[in-house]
Amino acid sequence: MPASPPLAITGIGCLAAPGGDVAAIRAALAQGGDGLRLHPGCGIPVAETAPTARFTGHLPPVPGRTAALAVAAAREALRDAGASDLAEIGVVVGTCTAGMPESEADFFHLGREVDPPAYRRQQAHRVTQAVARITRCAGPQSTHSVACASAAAAVVEAMEWLRQGIVEQVVVVGADALCRVTTAGFTSLQLVDPQGCRPLLAERGGMSLGEGAGAMVLETVAHARRRGARVRASLLGWGLRADGYHLTAPDPAGTQLDGAIGDALADGGIGNGQVGFVCAHGTGTRDNDACETAALSRRFGAVPTASWKRNFGHTMGACALIEAVGCVLALESQRLWASAGASEGTPLPGIEVVRSTRAGRLDTVLSTTLAFGGTDAALLFGRAERAR
Repeated sequence: MPASPPLAITGIGCLAAPGGDVAAIRAALAQGGDGLRLHPGCGIPVAETAPTARFTGHLPPVPGRTAALAVAAAREALRDAGASDLAEIGVVVGTCTAGMPESEADFFHLGREVDPPAYRRQQAHRVTQAVARITRCAGPQSTHSVACASAAAAVVEAMEWLRQGIVEQVVVVGADALCRVTTAGFTSLQLVDPQGCRPLLAERGGMSLGEGAGAMVLETVAHARRRGARVRASLLGWGLRADGYHLTAPDPAGTQLDGAIGDALADGGIGNGQVGFVCAHGTGTRDNDACETAALSRRFGAVPTASWKRNFGHTMGACALIEAVGCVLALESQRLWASAGASEGTPLPGIEVVRSTRAGRLDTVLSTTLAFGGTDAALLFGRAERAR
């Protein structure tokens, strides 16, 4: 099967625990910053976009924290892209928690089940509607909620819209806010490391939750050229598979993860040896990291690999897009961002865990995502020159 044509990434937006815009995110990646802080409410380290000076003016007054995060990231990406013909721009959103933080708060406050507006805003598509309404992007809308692969699935649909001519420009967003269901759920599964996650290390003991949002403006190369847009990077291919092994545990063999990676490479017309850097899902749990490093090692050998979960926490439905922003920044700066915390432990074998940020000649970067329910996703990014 011939490779699909590349797509242009013309705008990016992001806010997470390290800061309220892309500039702050880039600085955190360059410094290997630790975004985890002990949360007084749940007593575990989390990566929270707390209302500090770092976020002043970044979160718009939108009902629902997840929606506010999504709108802020989308606005930054649209500004970055210089998007003007908003009536034609599609909106695709990936989210897990949506309006759950607000409906939880309302329920615990009232002590009984009711049907206030907060409950209606719990539905995932309400986040998409908020992004479209506030940014005035009037193209088609779609919403994905497939656990931690939600943002990756959103990117896949956005890519196919562009390839099939449904739209020529789309803003794709991943957003999730912390809530009681996720913190209690992952804790009850004994998947949370009380010391904070230590991805890709032998000493790892679990994950750390986070919140935030990432966004990209994608468009066809022809559309970007017509409007004279700056291209930041290219999006080359995708893979999305389901292994059906277990509701919450990944297949130890990583067969379908490897298949998703192979699909993404074939979609972009890229060989194994051309991938210079991998942004791994790397949650820090025993099962995830063992499965993922085994699959990466079999396909690529000792490929430079990093997980940024200690920078951002595991932002659930948002993680694939927050990490996509990191991939774009890596390609632009030609730097391999370190796996935060990796210098303080024993790296897992089979791959090269990037222990300190360094310069590198990067042409393509791969990002992987594994989700509950057995969803495995891979996104392949390339330098801007591939989409010019």
